[in-house]
Amino acid sequence: MQIDVYQLHRHAWNRKLLNTYWFLVMLQLPFEFLYSFTAKRDLPSTLSHLASSVLIMILILILLETTNRYYKKLLDYQIISGGAILSFTIIYFNYEVDLVALYILLPIFVSIFYHQLSKIVYSVTLTLLSFFILFTVRWSVLSDYTLADMLTILPVLSIITIIVSGIMKRGVEILDDLRTTTELKQELLIKNIIMDKLSKTDALTDLYNHMTFHEYLDELIEQNALGHFRIHIALLDIDNFKKVNDTYGHRAGDAVLKNVSSTLKNHVGLNDFVARYGGEEFAIIFTEKNTDEVFDLLERIRWQISQAKHAELNEHAVTISIGLCEYLPGTSKELLFAGADQSLYTAKKTGKNKTVIHSAPLKEAN
Repeated sequence: MQIDVYQLHRHAWNRKLLNTYWFLVMLQLPFEFLYSFTAKRDLPSTLSHLASSVLIMILILILLETTNRYYKKLLDYQIISGGAILSFTIIYFNYEVDLVALYILLPIFVSIFYHQLSKIVYSVTLTLLSFFILFTVRWSVLSDYTLADMLTILPVLSIITIIVSGIMKRGVEILDDLRTTTELKQELLIKNIIMDKLSKTDALTDLYNHMTFHEYLDELIEQNALGHFRIHIALLDIDNFKKVNDTYGHRAGDAVLKNVSSTLKNHVGLNDFVARYGGEEFAIIFTEKNTDEVFDLLERIRWQISQAKHAELNEHAVTISIGLCEYLPGTSKELLFAGADQSLYTAKKTGKNKTVIHSAPLKEAN
């Protein structure tokens, strides 16, 4: 199932905005009480004032919470609307406080989080509506505000709308730039991974290449010096491969190389390392296995290859010869390869299609 990341983020922000509304209501409670106290209202008036304003705000939040749980389709607009009603309620019950009118901007600031011009326009419309309703039912009767004072809200809100829209557009531009930069970085990373893979693998067989094979073997020998573990090298060569190319063509020869490579990859263990060493020759590094285990595995590979029919060869099979040598701590890599190569030479000269283990002691050349 594909997850819509945008929807997840939007739901998360809606939850945060709802939490902010709850915080606003809880924060407003002591200020409502303090305002009633400083206004020298009697206790019944104070309690009535608090009950009316707080009850309305809590009912609004409960309605928003219910919508958030059961009907999220238009939750963005409902949260903006809830902010407008909350601000209206706070101003309506605290109209005598000079700075309380700033709450009228709450839905506009909330709409910024959605980065959509339609929601900004919607919030500004609600703000204007709230403002003129408040003027009609409160300020025109209970304050010194005049209609001319109220009309100044139009240019102020226009400027605020322009600024908010600019902030939103700039945020969208930053997100687009970030998305483009991220995509470019991902594309570059993928290219680097591909280039790294191409530099380490053989294009035809998708096995590791000659250079990577030696790098890995050098690292294993260094680790072996720190803590001894068994290492075996096997050199494998397809028998009579030149005849395959001469008889069936190089395309058929390439198909055989791919098939043999696939067999090798499917039979070795996770800790083993297979490479195309060159031409029709392959090399395998076996780790943490004894000689009998490696020999049995190579024999299964050799038998499997000898039984596989190739459509490119008119359903004929090919065989491989294998030379195996175990690494002895303290000896050189060159000596290890010499032992495996000598065993491979013996397998070739004694009938092919066999595995020969190097048994003579490894000695450095004088």
